[in-house]
Formats: sequence, C-alpha cells, structure tokens
Amino acid sequence: MRRHKAFRTIACLSLLLAAGSLLDLPPAAGQQQTEKLAEGTGSDLVQAKCTLCHDVGHITRIRQSRDEWEDTLTTMGRRGAPITPAEKAIILEYLTKHYGK
Repeated sequence: MRRHKAFRTIACLSLLLAAGSLLDLPPAAGQQQTEKLAEGTGSDLVQAKCTLCHDVGHITRIRQSRDEWEDTLTTMGRRGAPITPAEKAIILEYLTKHYGK
C-alpha cells in the first residue's frame, strides 16, 4: 500500500512538472531574455504589452497571417491584455510585417 501511494505521488509530480514545462511563462525576475524583437515601429509596444505575459521567443517564433495576428490580439484583449484600439493597430502592423507568414 505504501509503495502504491509513493508511486502515485511521484507520478503526479512528474505530470505537474511536464505540464509546467509546456507553459510559456515570462522569465523570472532577474533572468535575461536572449531573443530580441525586430527593430521597427511598434516594437516598443509589443515589448511593453505582449511581454507582460509572454517571453519574446514566444512572439518571434510564431508566423501568422494578418488575420491570424488580429484574432490573436483580439483574444489577448478579451483575456485582459491592456491594449487600446490604437495600440492594437500599431502592434498588428508590426507583427504582420516582422512575423507574418
């Protein structure tokens, strides 16, 4: 009985660790990001707004069409991202130009 309980505990912890590694969390305080955004109009907004929840690598490795980026930004707004309509337009142009398909 004791072995079964220990095995179950280890299995649960392993699953939690595996699930945690799949999350795209921002770097811990003091940890430096190695990736940088492409220079251009809007990069400062993306840095300020999007990296509140995502690391730069999450943004730079995604290649989406304009419509897909717009859907993503709309979804992020619904989830609480602090982006005004004017900022959304600038961010959309930036992401489409630098990280579009």
